[in-house]
Amino acid sequence: MAALKKATAAIPIVFATVLNPVEQGFVASLGRPGGNVTGVIIHSGLEAKLAEVIREALPAARRLGFLVHEPDPIHKSMVESIEPAARRLKFELIVVRVARTEDFERAFKELASRKADALSVPTQTFLATSRMQIIERARSARLPLFSTWQQTVEDGGLLAYGTRQEENFRRTAALVDKILRGAKAGDLPVEQPERFELVINLKTAKAIGVKLSPTTMLRATRVIE
Repeated sequence: MAALKKATAAIPIVFATVLNPVEQGFVASLGRPGGNVTGVIIHSGLEAKLAEVIREALPAARRLGFLVHEPDPIHKSMVESIEPAARRLKFELIVVRVARTEDFERAFKELASRKADALSVPTQTFLATSRMQIIERARSARLPLFSTWQQTVEDGGLLAYGTRQEENFRRTAALVDKILRGAKAGDLPVEQPERFELVINLKTAKAIGVKLSPTTMLRATRVIE
C-alpha cells in the first residue's frame, strides 16, 4: 500500500480491481477518488452473489466448496464475502486453500471426502491461469463448477456469473485515454460494473449429469451448447 501511494505521487494510476477500492484505501471515494488514482471495479463481493446463483441453480445442494489461492491476500476478503451468504443460504461452506498447482490433487480429494455438491471458484490470477486443471478435475469428479469468470465456463466449467473481461478492458482503456488527453486521474470517478451476465455450458451439464433449475436456465444471458 505504501509503495502504491508513493508511486501515485509521480504518475497517474489506473487500476482494475475485484475489491472495494475505498475499503482498501486506494481512493477517498468512488465519485471523487482524489490524489492521482482512478480505475474500474471488476466486481466487489461477487462471491456472495454467485452463492445465490448456485442456490437457485441447484436447490438440493447442501455442501458448497470454495477454492482459493492462499498466498494471495485477497482470498481473505473473498472468504469473508461468501461466509455470511453461505449461512443465509443454508450451505455448509467448505473452504479449500491451495498455494501451487501440486495442491489441486489434495484439494479435490478433500472436496470429495467432504461430499461437496458444487464448487465455486473466485477471480484470482493463479486460479484463472490454472483453470484448465481445475476444470478437468471438476469434470472428472462430476462436480458442478461455478465461477465469476466467464472464460472458465467457455473452457468447460458449468456456470459463470460476472462481468465480461472485454468490457472491463474497454472501460479501463477509456480512462487511460482521458488521462492522456489531460484529465486528472483523481477527478475521474471509479467506474463500477454496469452489466452482469449469466453464462451456462449446457454441454458440460449433460456430461456430468447435472440439471439446472428452470429459473436459472431462463435467466441465462448465454448458453453454450
